[in-house]
Order: sequence, then C-alpha cells, then structure tokens
Amino acid sequence: MDWRSLAGLTSKNIEKSCAVIESDERFIPGAVAIKYFPMAIERAQGSLVWDADGNRYIDFLTSAAVYNAGHCHPAVVEAVREQVGKLQNYTVVYFYNDRQVRLAELLTSTAPGDFPKKAAFGFSGSDGVDAAIRAARSFTGRRQILSFKESYHGMTTASLSVTGIIGSDVKKRVCLDPNVVFAEYPDPYRNPWGIDGYADPEGLTEEAMRSLGEILDRHRGDVAAVLIEPAQGDGGMIFPPKEFMTRLRDVTEREGIVLIDEEVQTGMGRSGRWWAIEHFDVVPDLIVSAKALGGGLPISAVIGRADILDAVPVPLLAYTHTGHAVSCASAEAMVRVVRDEDLAVRAEEKGKIIAEWFREKAKLYPFIGDIRQKGLLMGVEIVSDRISKTPDKAMALKISWAAWEKGLILITFG
Repeated sequence: MDWRSLAGLTSKNIEKSCAVIESDERFIPGAVAIKYFPMAIERAQGSLVWDADGNRYIDFLTSAAVYNAGHCHPAVVEAVREQVGKLQNYTVVYFYNDRQVRLAELLTSTAPGDFPKKAAFGFSGSDGVDAAIRAARSFTGRRQILSFKESYHGMTTASLSVTGIIGSDVKKRVCLDPNVVFAEYPDPYRNPWGIDGYADPEGLTEEAMRSLGEILDRHRGDVAAVLIEPAQGDGGMIFPPKEFMTRLRDVTEREGIVLIDEEVQTGMGRSGRWWAIEHFDVVPDLIVSAKALGGGLPISAVIGRADILDAVPVPLLAYTHTGHAVSCASAEAMVRVVRDEDLAVRAEEKGKIIAEWFREKAKLYPFIGDIRQKGLLMGVEIVSDRISKTPDKAMALKISWAAWEKGLILITFG
C-alpha cells in the first residue's frame, strides 16, 4: 500500500512514518500484520505514545492489551534494568533459575482454585495455548479439543487450529490439526437462535448448551479439553451469560474434560478482576496468560492444576529460553504493580464511568448498537440499524480513523 497517498487525507505530518512504512514493506512479510494507521511508534510513556514524526496519541489499544499498567512503568523498567545488568538468561532446561520459580510462586497465588498449582512459561499467548493443549491431551489421553466459533487463540500451528475466527480455506493451506471441533459462543447480542441474551440469559444458555452437547455426544470419550475465552476479544469483546459458564464447568467436570481458560487478552486485572473468569465464579483447570503479564516483554504462562501440567512428558514444555530471566523479572514486577496499585479495582471503577458515557452517547447516535464492558475490557458495537443489528464495518473504520486523527488510538474487531 502507498501510505504516502494518504497524506492528503490527514492534517498530520507523517513523512518519517511513511519512510519507515516503505522500508517495512520492502523487508517484512505482509503476513505478519494487519495495519490500521500510517504511523511508526517511536516512544511511549504511561498512556501516551509518540510516532516518528512527533505526533502524540492517547493509547486505548495499549499495544494489543499489553500495557495494563501503562508504557514504561518505573517498577518494570527498574526490574528489567537490574536483571539485564546481572544475568540476561541461562537456560532452565538443564539448570535452575530462581527468577522463574519466584514468578511461578507469585502467579499461582493469584489463580482461583483450592488445589496444588504450577506454572509453565513460554513467550507468547500462542505457545501458551499450545502448551495447555499439550497438557490436556497428555493428562486425558484424548485427542479432540472443543473451541468456539469467532474465537482467537494465536498463530502457531496448534493455536491457529483452535482459532474460530480464521476461515477454513486458510487453515487447509497450512495443514492444521484436524482434531478440533467448534461450538457456538453464546453471544447475548447476536446469535443463531435469535435470542436476546440480555433479557433471557437462561434461554440463550439452554440453546448454547444443547448445541455444545450434540458436539460432545459425537466425540464422546475423546474430548481432551474445552478452550474458552471468558470474553471473546477479537470476536468483538463478547461476554457469555454467567449461567453458561457455570453449566460448561459442570459438564467438563462430569465428563473429565480439562477446562482451559484463555486469558491472554483478558487477564492481569483489566476486567476488574485478576482473571476475567472470576466474574463467573468458575474455577478452570488451566489458565493461559501472556500479553500484559510481561509488562512489555515477551512471556506466557500456563497456570493451573499441578497434576495436569505434570502429565506432560519430559521435555515437551522445554524451550531454550523458557523462564527467561529478564522476562520473568519484568513479569514479576508487573504482577506486583497490578496487586500493589489495585489496578483491578481501578479498572472496575473507571470502566463503569466510561460505559455510562457511552450509554449516554448511544441516545444520540443510532449506529451504537451495543455496549459490552467488564472493567476496562470494552467493546462498542457499530451497526447500520438497531433492528437488524447488521454490523457496519465501514462506519466503525471511519470512527477509528477519526479518533486517530484527533490523537486517540483504537481499532476495530469482530
């Protein structure tokens, strides 16, 4: 794309950003990204970022839900600086490292459930999902993974296989895992049964569980895990009814199926709880965390039942840089910041204020179809009209572009 051709559509000076973009398109494969705006980020602090041309923005995207405590939080920066000066890393595959042990102890203390827990580390949400799937299959001896339509779980082979938002034609081209089945996610606003899930959460739950039950019946005795996001982020920030999550947990316990709670986008206090699953009073077997966990550095964690994680054959959770000392130092600092600064409580409070603001605006703008929010996890549905609920992607893109013009970064999903 010739981003310079867009210079006439913005009052911003984007000359330096365009130079970066030209080099990016020359040397970086297009498959690594979905670009929204012609800007190259150069520095950041707190809730603000600056591009290569010096334009300043308020960052509502937080680098894809990474900076729950803001960019360059002093405690995180200091922890990284101190660790880099002492030991960047030495592989924990062959020896020991107190950094990953300290982080594991801290993280397991945040996870719900009165049972022995452990944590296994990686580098991204994608490999965290891989590890959770590997653990579930090792523990149960079963093959099938039940995921949900419109879900997003990552870009490695296993995590892409269980992602519902990517079309089957794309998946066939990269030969993904065939042992995956997809159920309907119970979207209260728009679902195949035409049920208003806000007015009738029990009815929506009943239909969703009936559909899910049919899938389980077809694969009776061979489902290793149910993998679910407590809020579908890339699917449009969709929250299922509490009744559904309760019944799903009951079914997985009864059938001996591992319940994997994928909190890559939703965890670390953003929802108003440590883990978004806590809004539903459900205890999963495994939690997958990444993004905000590292405070800006790459790290993932699978946290949960020790017996499930210990079922994985040695060394199938081992990478050279597993439990990387600098990433663990950054993550430990981040966990302490979330805890000590009461970020979950603050997210709950601020989220209510913002949601109320949007509800007032919805009285003025009929293209606002739905407002979905828990803490600072928030999605505003843009529709052509409120009767048909037809998504209006063009309008959503216009809104995000106008926001960018005014110095606010937000993007579209769903």
